[in-house]
Amino acid sequence: MYYEVHSENIAARGHAPLVAELLARFARHAGEDGFVSHETFTADVLSAFGEDLMVLEPTADGDYLWTHYGREIARYACVDRLGQKVSEMLPDMARFTADCLGRALAENRPLYTVRRSDDTPRVGLWERLILPTTARDGRRRIVVFSRPMQFREDLLDAVLDTSPCGIVVLRALRNAEGSVEQAVIVTVNRRTAELCGQPDVDLHDADGRTSLPFLADPAIWRRCRHAIELRRSDTIETSLLREGSTTWLRIAVAPLGEGLLLTLTDITDLTIANQTLQLRAATLALEIGRERATRRALSEEIGQREERERELRRLAETDPLTALLNRRSFMEKANAAIAAAGTEASEIALVIVDLDHFKLVNDSHGHAAGDAVIRAFADLLLGLFRNECNLVGRFGGEEFAILLQDCDLSGATADARNIQEALAARALPVSETLALKVTASLGIATRLPGEELSTLMARADQALYRAKNEGRNRMAIAAPRSAAAA
Repeated sequence: MYYEVHSENIAARGHAPLVAELLARFARHAGEDGFVSHETFTADVLSAFGEDLMVLEPTADGDYLWTHYGREIARYACVDRLGQKVSEMLPDMARFTADCLGRALAENRPLYTVRRSDDTPRVGLWERLILPTTARDGRRRIVVFSRPMQFREDLLDAVLDTSPCGIVVLRALRNAEGSVEQAVIVTVNRRTAELCGQPDVDLHDADGRTSLPFLADPAIWRRCRHAIELRRSDTIETSLLREGSTTWLRIAVAPLGEGLLLTLTDITDLTIANQTLQLRAATLALEIGRERATRRALSEEIGQREERERELRRLAETDPLTALLNRRSFMEKANAAIAAAGTEASEIALVIVDLDHFKLVNDSHGHAAGDAVIRAFADLLLGLFRNECNLVGRFGGEEFAILLQDCDLSGATADARNIQEALAARALPVSETLALKVTASLGIATRLPGEELSTLMARADQALYRAKNEGRNRMAIAAPRSAAAA
């Protein structure tokens, strides 16, 4: 986090003219003992400059509580911290803020700070003037002027106003139960107003659901709420009827703080062009074989169809959640590998992996978290087994299989141990704020001479069950076929 802290030459350093004005008034209210009366100073400045001021008071536990939070600060920061404590901010920002407030009180003199904002959508740098005061009852109070550096705001306004895309920042408002029920427009550019048919309307601070026509659609609003709750980006295409004509929009949705950043792109021309192309393609399909020109169109269509068929084959072979081989495709490819190896003994090993206590993940964190753990574990396996001769598949649920070619028992055991060590060394990411530690049980079997896949898999399964029964988070090696049968 970039920051500066200054106690000298503050008036010259201040970017906003109000810094010098507040310093002068602060000096006028200072008593002979150097302390400034909180009551007289706030009576002087809050009525005139209160929208850019905050007032904080120290708490018994060493924290600081906001008792006043200016409206302009809330608008730029996209959050109203009135009644909150400094410790509720992001950790780095909370430490920096508390240190500066404590220093101003300890030294009983103004401090001027500049710091980069990491959690607000519109502002790059903020300047603050921290002014320590003393109330009649002897308790300390702190008056803080806070405003974004104006040159950054001017730059952002220029970028927004000249953007060919509509840009909107929404701040989510929650009800008493914590559910998002409303969205207030914090930032909006001119292009958004034009796309929404309101070029002359100031949409700032308006209710997004009533001022932005597309948010009136319950389906779109539901997807925006999900983006806020799940912290997940989305792309939405919709149409607006305006002055008798239809405008098609592509809306890119991205979580931002306690709200959303929406980017609106007019795709009307592209949509019409696509519709026209579809009509032309249909016409060409009816005339194939009649004219030479249509043969070229047919060739293109065949190429596209082959590409789609390749994609369909890929989708048929892969697990949709993890992009690993699905069970059917894994079995086909593994059988082919074993058939190519012949009846002689060959160095082929099979490892079956099952995540331990996976039901607890779904029960405790939800199925979305469970899916995220499955995807993260699949990525871990792909990173460990990059060799093209290895096959990695998901059999369903939390069970995975790895077929290792040109690999003996010691190599397979080492690979299985690598999986366990990788799980022990890291937590699998579920979201930006959550990662879970999981363990796995593994069954290992090496192919015997002439052994088919079904028998090899049965022995690996038996080894897996033994590892589970012996307490999980371990691996077991399959017994030879005769021992297994006995």
